[in-house]
Amino acid sequence: MPVYTEFSYPLNTNPYPWIFLAALFFGAFLSRTTRFTRQRRDAERARTRKWVLASLYLSLAVVCALGAVFIPGPAKIDTPFQLYFFAACSFFFFLAFRFKKSFGILALLLALALVLAVQLFLGALNAFSGETEIARIRVLSVQSPPQPPSLRLEVLAAQKEPVIIQLAGTHFAPLVKVVIFKDYFVFMGLKTWYRFEGISSFAVEKREGRSVIRQQDTDYYFPRPAGISEQVWDFFARHENRIPLVKSVQYEIDAKRARELSTYSVRVQNDGGVEILEIN
Repeated sequence: MPVYTEFSYPLNTNPYPWIFLAALFFGAFLSRTTRFTRQRRDAERARTRKWVLASLYLSLAVVCALGAVFIPGPAKIDTPFQLYFFAACSFFFFLAFRFKKSFGILALLLALALVLAVQLFLGALNAFSGETEIARIRVLSVQSPPQPPSLRLEVLAAQKEPVIIQLAGTHFAPLVKVVIFKDYFVFMGLKTWYRFEGISSFAVEKREGRSVIRQQDTDYYFPRPAGISEQVWDFFARHENRIPLVKSVQYEIDAKRARELSTYSVRVQNDGGVEILEIN
């Protein structure tokens, strides 16, 4: 099972590159349609060339706009900012193509600044909103009280063969050691390091009129855990306060109630923490 990042910004997952391209061609279309051809030597030929190019640019703009809607998915087109982004970029490219002599150098500098700003913006979103799937857990069976609670799970960790385990309890909990880096380094692209050690389980019990959750003693540990080595994690844990780029070194144990025949995705956040999401 491949490890993947939930948030990314290629053309197939984010509409903004498509909107940017649509604005570029729409700006070129506006520039071409506002050109005068009467003073040209061959006015008829110039007029024909003008409208052929204008039609081509408009067609490309429409294709890119459709790409923004249907390739990342219509759900991604849901904010007024996207319309403002398209209008601003279209106006910018219109000026760049229509007034090349007076606006050319400025347009080039602004284009470079815009590309850099968009890259930084998307990079920040990817850094702080991204996550890495480290395992999938399928619940094969659940036995609930009044019978002794137990779980039968199929665990597929990243780049590992699937294993089937039997645990006591009604909740399962991935055992994950993480090294969380400071925000600046996350912004620069450094993701949380992890070591996925195994699976624990919990059961809900009644104590003094309250429901409490208690860890069971049927943990399962992988012979060769996925992620960083034990030596690396132990080094960072012992020198946590001495390493400038480290924000926290900790053990994550997050319990999730198991539903029979459901599949769960275990994900490590780029800026720390573990999520367990049901995916069917």
